[in-house]
Amino acid sequence: MSSLAILEILVSLAVQATVLVGITAWLACFTKFRAEADRCWAVAHGSLLVMAIASFMLPHPRLVTWAALHPTRVHPMIDEAAKIVGWSLTSIWLLGMFFCVVVCVAGMIRATLLVGSSKVDRRLSEYAGEHFGAGASVFPIEIRTSELPISPFCWQFHRPVIVLPKAVRAFPMAEQSAILRHEFAHLRLQHPLQLFLQRLIEAVYWFHPLVWWASRQANAEREYRCDREAVRSRSEVADYLRSLLRMVELHVGRDEAMPSRLSFLSEASLLSQRACRLGNYSEQIASAPPLLRKARVSIVVCAILCSTIWLPVNPLASRRSYLSPWPTWSARVLSVMGLEVRDYEVDGHRLAVHENAR
Repeated sequence: MSSLAILEILVSLAVQATVLVGITAWLACFTKFRAEADRCWAVAHGSLLVMAIASFMLPHPRLVTWAALHPTRVHPMIDEAAKIVGWSLTSIWLLGMFFCVVVCVAGMIRATLLVGSSKVDRRLSEYAGEHFGAGASVFPIEIRTSELPISPFCWQFHRPVIVLPKAVRAFPMAEQSAILRHEFAHLRLQHPLQLFLQRLIEAVYWFHPLVWWASRQANAEREYRCDREAVRSRSEVADYLRSLLRMVELHVGRDEAMPSRLSFLSEASLLSQRACRLGNYSEQIASAPPLLRKARVSIVVCAILCSTIWLPVNPLASRRSYLSPWPTWSARVLSVMGLEVRDYEVDGHRLAVHENAR
Protein backbone atom coordinates (compact mmCIF):
# COMPACT_ATOMS: atom_id res chain seq x y z
CA MET A 1 0.00 0.00 0.00
CA SER A 2 1.42 3.36 -1.03
CA SER A 3 1.93 6.30 1.30
CA LEU A 4 -0.77 8.23 -0.60
CA ALA A 5 -3.28 5.44 0.01
CA ILE A 6 -2.43 5.43 3.74
CA LEU A 7 -2.73 9.23 3.81
CA GLU A 8 -6.19 8.92 2.27
CA ILE A 9 -7.15 6.34 4.90
CA LEU A 10 -5.87 8.31 7.91
CA VAL A 11 -7.45 11.61 6.88
CA SER A 12 -10.76 9.96 6.07
CA LEU A 13 -10.76 7.89 9.28
CA ALA A 14 -10.24 11.08 11.28
CA VAL A 15 -13.36 12.60 9.70
CA GLN A 16 -15.36 9.38 10.11
CA ALA A 17 -14.38 9.13 13.79
CA THR A 18 -15.36 12.76 14.37
CA VAL A 19 -18.85 12.18 12.99
CA LEU A 20 -19.37 8.89 14.82
CA VAL A 21 -18.17 10.22 18.20
CA GLY A 22 -20.39 13.27 17.82
CA ILE A 23 -23.46 11.16 17.05
CA THR A 24 -22.69 8.77 19.92
CA ALA A 25 -22.31 11.67 22.36
CA TRP A 26 -25.66 13.05 21.21
CA LEU A 27 -27.37 9.67 21.65
CA ALA A 28 -25.69 9.08 25.03
CA CYS A 29 -27.26 12.27 26.33
CA PHE A 30 -30.63 10.51 26.26
CA THR A 31 -29.33 7.57 28.33
CA LYS A 32 -26.82 9.37 30.53
CA PHE A 33 -28.78 8.88 33.73
CA ARG A 34 -30.09 5.49 32.71
CA ALA A 35 -28.77 1.98 33.12
CA GLU A 36 -26.61 1.23 30.09
CA ALA A 37 -25.14 4.38 28.58
CA ASP A 38 -21.75 2.65 28.80
CA ARG A 39 -22.97 0.15 26.20
CA CYS A 40 -23.42 2.94 23.68
CA TRP A 41 -19.77 3.93 24.01
CA ALA A 42 -18.70 0.27 23.84
CA VAL A 43 -20.59 -0.12 20.56
CA ALA A 44 -19.02 3.11 19.27
CA HIS A 45 -15.51 1.90 20.12
CA GLY A 46 -16.19 -1.44 18.48
CA SER A 47 -17.45 0.37 15.38
CA LEU A 48 -14.33 2.54 15.26
CA LEU A 49 -12.14 -0.55 15.36
CA VAL A 50 -14.12 -2.30 12.60
CA MET A 51 -13.98 0.86 10.47
CA ALA A 52 -10.20 1.01 10.85
CA ILE A 53 -9.73 -2.68 10.00
CA ALA A 54 -12.04 -2.45 7.00
CA SER A 55 -10.24 0.63 5.65
CA PHE A 56 -6.91 -1.23 5.62
CA MET A 57 -8.31 -4.56 4.36
CA LEU A 58 -11.10 -3.67 1.90
CA PRO A 59 -11.55 -1.24 -0.99
CA HIS A 60 -13.54 1.85 -0.15
CA PRO A 61 -15.98 3.97 -2.17
CA ARG A 62 -14.79 7.12 -3.87
CA LEU A 63 -17.79 9.33 -4.34
CA VAL A 64 -15.48 12.25 -5.16
CA THR A 65 -11.92 12.02 -6.47
CA TRP A 66 -9.03 14.43 -6.83
CA ALA A 67 -9.23 14.14 -10.63
CA ALA A 68 -12.92 15.07 -10.59
CA LEU A 69 -12.13 18.26 -8.66
CA HIS A 70 -9.12 19.05 -10.88
CA PRO A 71 -10.04 18.16 -14.49
CA THR A 72 -6.66 19.21 -15.86
CA ARG A 73 -3.55 17.13 -15.25
CA VAL A 74 -1.84 18.11 -12.00
CA HIS A 75 1.82 19.06 -12.10
CA PRO A 76 4.12 16.16 -11.13
CA MET A 77 5.60 18.27 -8.32
CA ILE A 78 2.24 18.20 -6.56
CA ASP A 79 2.20 14.41 -6.78
CA GLU A 80 5.69 14.22 -5.32
CA ALA A 81 4.82 16.67 -2.53
CA ALA A 82 1.73 14.62 -1.69
CA LYS A 83 3.85 11.46 -1.54
CA ILE A 84 6.30 13.11 0.84
CA VAL A 85 3.48 14.35 3.07
CA GLY A 86 1.87 10.91 2.99
CA TRP A 87 5.12 9.15 3.87
CA SER A 88 5.86 11.61 6.71
CA LEU A 89 2.39 11.36 8.27
CA THR A 90 2.40 7.57 7.92
CA SER A 91 5.72 7.35 9.74
CA ILE A 92 4.51 9.63 12.54
CA TRP A 93 1.29 7.64 12.86
CA LEU A 94 3.14 4.33 13.09
CA LEU A 95 5.54 5.72 15.71
CA GLY A 96 2.67 7.09 17.79
CA MET A 97 0.76 3.82 17.57
CA PHE A 98 3.87 1.87 18.57
CA PHE A 99 4.35 4.11 21.60
CA CYS A 100 0.72 3.66 22.71
CA VAL A 101 1.00 -0.12 22.37
CA VAL A 102 4.23 -0.15 24.41
CA VAL A 103 2.60 1.91 27.18
CA CYS A 104 -0.44 -0.39 27.21
CA VAL A 105 1.68 -3.57 27.32
CA ALA A 106 3.85 -2.10 30.09
CA GLY A 107 0.72 -1.34 32.10
CA MET A 108 -0.58 -4.88 31.61
CA ILE A 109 2.73 -6.30 32.78
CA ARG A 110 2.72 -4.09 35.88
CA ALA A 111 -0.87 -5.04 36.67
CA THR A 112 -0.03 -8.73 36.23
CA LEU A 113 2.92 -8.41 38.61
CA LEU A 114 0.75 -6.58 41.13
CA VAL A 115 -1.87 -9.32 41.01
CA GLY A 116 0.86 -11.94 41.39
CA SER A 117 2.33 -10.20 44.44
CA SER A 118 -1.06 -10.03 46.21
CA LYS A 119 -2.41 -12.84 48.39
CA VAL A 120 -5.72 -14.66 48.22
CA ASP A 121 -8.03 -13.54 51.02
CA ARG A 122 -9.99 -16.59 52.15
CA ARG A 123 -12.34 -14.69 54.44
CA LEU A 124 -13.47 -12.28 51.73
CA SER A 125 -13.64 -15.12 49.20
CA GLU A 126 -15.93 -17.10 51.49
CA TYR A 127 -18.05 -14.03 52.15
CA ALA A 128 -18.35 -13.39 48.40
CA GLY A 129 -19.28 -17.02 47.81
CA GLU A 130 -22.05 -16.84 50.40
CA HIS A 131 -23.50 -13.47 49.39
CA PHE A 132 -22.74 -13.21 45.64
CA GLY A 133 -22.21 -16.80 44.56
CA ALA A 134 -25.62 -18.31 45.29
CA GLY A 135 -24.35 -19.95 48.47
CA ALA A 136 -21.26 -21.54 46.89
CA SER A 137 -18.30 -21.92 49.23
CA VAL A 138 -15.84 -21.58 46.33
CA PHE A 139 -16.36 -18.38 44.36
CA PRO A 140 -15.17 -18.36 40.71
CA ILE A 141 -13.63 -14.90 41.13
CA GLU A 142 -10.43 -14.68 43.16
CA ILE A 143 -10.35 -11.95 45.80
CA ARG A 144 -6.87 -10.85 46.79
CA THR A 145 -5.39 -8.24 49.11
CA SER A 146 -2.22 -6.26 48.63
CA GLU A 147 0.11 -4.63 51.11
CA LEU A 148 0.55 -1.68 48.74
CA PRO A 149 -1.64 1.45 49.12
CA ILE A 150 -3.57 0.81 45.92
CA SER A 151 -7.13 1.46 44.90
CA PRO A 152 -9.37 -1.61 44.62
CA PHE A 153 -9.43 -2.86 41.03
CA CYS A 154 -10.51 -5.85 38.98
CA TRP A 155 -8.37 -7.72 36.49
CA GLN A 156 -9.27 -10.34 33.94
CA PHE A 157 -6.56 -12.03 31.92
CA HIS A 158 -6.44 -15.79 32.50
CA ARG A 159 -9.11 -15.59 35.20
CA PRO A 160 -11.16 -12.82 36.89
CA VAL A 161 -9.47 -11.31 39.95
CA ILE A 162 -10.35 -8.53 42.38
CA VAL A 163 -7.47 -6.92 44.27
CA LEU A 164 -8.11 -4.83 47.39
CA PRO A 165 -5.73 -2.95 49.67
CA LYS A 166 -5.29 -4.80 52.94
CA ALA A 167 -6.74 -1.83 54.83
CA VAL A 168 -10.18 -2.69 53.42
CA ARG A 169 -10.36 -5.65 55.81
CA ALA A 170 -10.79 -3.14 58.66
CA PHE A 171 -13.81 -1.49 57.01
CA PRO A 172 -17.33 -2.27 58.24
CA MET A 173 -18.75 -5.28 56.42
CA ALA A 174 -21.41 -3.19 54.68
CA GLU A 175 -18.72 -1.00 53.12
CA GLN A 176 -16.62 -4.01 52.11
CA SER A 177 -19.70 -5.45 50.45
CA ALA A 178 -20.31 -2.19 48.56
CA ILE A 179 -16.77 -2.20 47.18
CA LEU A 180 -17.05 -5.85 46.16
CA ARG A 181 -20.39 -5.27 44.41
CA HIS A 182 -18.83 -2.45 42.41
CA GLU A 183 -15.94 -4.63 41.24
CA PHE A 184 -18.23 -7.60 40.57
CA ALA A 185 -20.32 -5.34 38.34
CA HIS A 186 -17.23 -4.47 36.28
CA LEU A 187 -16.52 -8.14 35.70
CA ARG A 188 -20.13 -9.16 35.08
CA LEU A 189 -20.60 -6.40 32.50
CA GLN A 190 -17.34 -7.39 30.74
CA HIS A 191 -15.77 -4.00 31.31
CA PRO A 192 -12.20 -5.38 31.21
CA LEU A 193 -12.84 -6.54 27.63
CA GLN A 194 -14.37 -3.18 26.74
CA LEU A 195 -11.39 -1.39 28.24
CA PHE A 196 -8.96 -3.53 26.25
CA LEU A 197 -10.89 -2.69 23.08
CA GLN A 198 -10.75 0.97 24.04
CA ARG A 199 -6.96 0.82 24.38
CA LEU A 200 -6.70 -0.60 20.86
CA ILE A 201 -8.81 2.28 19.55
CA GLU A 202 -6.64 4.81 21.38
CA ALA A 203 -3.54 3.29 19.77
CA VAL A 204 -4.98 3.46 16.25
CA TYR A 205 -6.55 6.91 16.64
CA TRP A 206 -3.93 8.35 19.00
CA PHE A 207 -3.79 11.55 16.94
CA HIS A 208 -7.52 12.29 17.32
CA PRO A 209 -8.47 14.39 20.40
CA LEU A 210 -12.16 13.45 20.13
CA VAL A 211 -11.30 9.76 20.44
CA TRP A 212 -9.47 10.47 23.71
CA TRP A 213 -12.47 12.50 24.86
CA ALA A 214 -14.73 9.56 23.98
CA SER A 215 -12.49 7.30 26.09
CA ARG A 216 -12.95 9.57 29.09
CA GLN A 217 -16.71 9.53 28.56
CA ALA A 218 -16.69 5.74 28.34
CA ASN A 219 -14.61 5.51 31.54
CA ALA A 220 -17.05 7.75 33.36
CA GLU A 221 -20.13 5.87 32.14
CA ARG A 222 -18.62 2.54 33.22
CA GLU A 223 -18.07 3.88 36.72
CA TYR A 224 -21.57 5.38 36.87
CA ARG A 225 -23.04 2.07 35.74
CA CYS A 226 -21.15 0.04 38.36
CA ASP A 227 -22.02 2.56 41.05
CA ARG A 228 -25.68 2.01 40.24
CA GLU A 229 -25.22 -1.76 40.18
CA ALA A 230 -23.57 -1.62 43.61
CA VAL A 231 -26.53 -0.04 45.40
CA ARG A 232 -30.13 -1.16 45.76
CA SER A 233 -31.46 1.20 48.41
CA ARG A 234 -30.67 4.53 50.01
CA SER A 235 -29.07 2.81 52.98
CA GLU A 236 -26.67 1.04 50.63
CA VAL A 237 -25.97 4.39 48.94
CA ALA A 238 -24.88 5.75 52.33
CA ASP A 239 -22.60 2.74 52.92
CA TYR A 240 -21.15 3.09 49.44
CA LEU A 241 -20.44 6.81 49.84
CA ARG A 242 -18.77 6.13 53.18
CA SER A 243 -16.56 3.51 51.53
CA LEU A 244 -15.53 6.04 48.87
CA LEU A 245 -14.72 8.62 51.54
CA ARG A 246 -12.81 6.10 53.63
CA MET A 247 -10.69 5.08 50.61
CA VAL A 248 -9.87 8.73 49.94
CA GLU A 249 -8.91 9.23 53.58
CA LEU A 250 -6.49 6.31 53.32
CA HIS A 251 -4.70 8.16 50.50
CA VAL A 252 -4.69 5.05 48.35
CA GLY A 253 -2.79 5.44 45.13
CA ARG A 254 -3.99 5.47 41.53
CA ASP A 255 -1.28 4.30 39.17
CA GLU A 256 -2.06 5.84 35.79
CA ALA A 257 0.66 3.66 34.24
CA MET A 258 -1.72 0.69 34.42
CA PRO A 259 -4.11 1.35 31.54
CA SER A 260 -5.61 -2.14 31.56
CA ARG A 261 -7.20 -2.16 35.00
CA LEU A 262 -10.50 -0.87 36.35
CA SER A 263 -9.99 1.06 39.56
CA PHE A 264 -12.50 1.75 42.33
CA LEU A 265 -11.29 5.32 42.71
CA SER A 266 -10.99 7.77 39.84
CA GLU A 267 -9.79 11.30 39.25
CA ALA A 268 -11.13 13.91 41.66
CA SER A 269 -13.59 15.51 39.23
CA LEU A 270 -15.11 12.17 38.23
CA LEU A 271 -15.20 11.04 41.87
CA SER A 272 -17.24 14.09 42.84
CA GLN A 273 -19.67 13.49 39.96
CA ARG A 274 -20.09 9.87 41.02
CA ALA A 275 -20.88 10.97 44.58
CA CYS A 276 -23.33 13.58 43.30
CA ARG A 277 -25.18 11.03 41.18
CA LEU A 278 -25.32 8.55 44.02
CA GLY A 279 -26.65 11.31 46.26
CA ASN A 280 -29.53 11.74 43.79
CA TYR A 281 -30.20 8.01 43.80
CA SER A 282 -33.58 6.81 42.62
CA GLU A 283 -34.77 3.22 42.49
CA GLN A 284 -36.01 3.79 38.94
CA ILE A 285 -32.57 4.35 37.43
CA ALA A 286 -31.90 0.64 37.52
CA SER A 287 -34.29 -0.02 34.66
CA ALA A 288 -32.91 0.22 31.13
CA PRO A 289 -34.74 2.59 28.80
CA PRO A 290 -36.78 0.87 26.08
CA LEU A 291 -35.01 2.91 23.38
CA LEU A 292 -31.55 1.77 24.43
CA ARG A 293 -31.37 -1.03 21.87
CA LYS A 294 -32.45 1.41 19.18
CA ALA A 295 -29.67 3.75 20.26
CA ARG A 296 -27.06 1.00 19.85
CA VAL A 297 -28.48 0.01 16.45
CA SER A 298 -28.42 3.68 15.44
CA ILE A 299 -24.72 3.88 16.28
CA VAL A 300 -23.97 0.83 14.10
CA VAL A 301 -26.00 2.29 11.21
CA CYS A 302 -24.20 5.62 11.60
CA ALA A 303 -20.85 3.79 11.54
CA ILE A 304 -21.81 2.12 8.25
CA LEU A 305 -22.81 5.47 6.77
CA CYS A 306 -19.66 7.14 8.11
CA SER A 307 -17.52 4.50 6.40
CA THR A 308 -18.59 5.98 3.05
CA ILE A 309 -16.96 9.33 3.87
CA TRP A 310 -13.64 9.45 2.03
CA LEU A 311 -11.83 12.69 1.31
CA PRO A 312 -10.22 13.18 -2.13
CA VAL A 313 -6.63 13.72 -0.95
CA ASN A 314 -4.94 11.19 -3.28
CA PRO A 315 -3.83 12.90 -6.56
CA LEU A 316 -3.35 9.50 -8.23
CA ALA A 317 -6.91 8.30 -7.54
CA SER A 318 -8.65 7.41 -10.80
CA ARG A 319 -11.91 9.11 -11.68
CA ARG A 320 -12.95 6.09 -13.76
CA SER A 321 -13.67 3.88 -10.76
CA TYR A 322 -15.98 4.37 -7.81
CA LEU A 323 -13.91 1.93 -5.74
CA SER A 324 -10.32 2.22 -4.62
CA PRO A 325 -7.88 -0.61 -5.40
CA TRP A 326 -7.80 -3.55 -3.01
CA PRO A 327 -5.03 -3.26 -0.42
CA THR A 328 -1.97 -5.35 -1.25
CA TRP A 329 -2.27 -7.83 1.62
CA SER A 330 -5.94 -8.65 1.16
CA ALA A 331 -5.54 -8.83 -2.64
CA ARG A 332 -2.78 -11.40 -2.22
CA VAL A 333 -4.91 -13.49 0.13
CA LEU A 334 -7.75 -13.48 -2.41
CA SER A 335 -5.28 -14.36 -5.16
CA VAL A 336 -4.20 -17.44 -3.24
CA MET A 337 -7.86 -18.40 -2.96
CA GLY A 338 -8.23 -18.09 -6.74
CA LEU A 339 -9.93 -14.71 -6.80
CA GLU A 340 -8.22 -11.99 -8.81
CA VAL A 341 -9.10 -8.42 -7.78
CA ARG A 342 -7.88 -5.03 -8.92
CA ASP A 343 -5.04 -3.88 -6.66
CA TYR A 344 -3.92 -0.96 -8.83
CA GLU A 345 -5.38 2.34 -10.00
CA VAL A 346 -7.31 2.10 -13.25
CA ASP A 347 -5.12 4.80 -14.82
CA GLY A 348 -1.98 3.64 -13.08
CA HIS A 349 -0.48 2.06 -16.20
CA ARG A 350 -0.55 5.49 -17.91
CA LEU A 351 0.20 7.88 -15.08
CA ALA A 352 2.74 5.98 -13.00
CA VAL A 353 4.14 2.53 -12.37
CA HIS A 354 2.08 0.99 -9.59
CA GLU A 355 3.93 -0.78 -6.83
CA ASN A 356 1.68 -3.82 -7.19
CA ALA A 357 1.74 -4.05 -10.98
CA ARG A 358 2.65 -7.50 -12.25
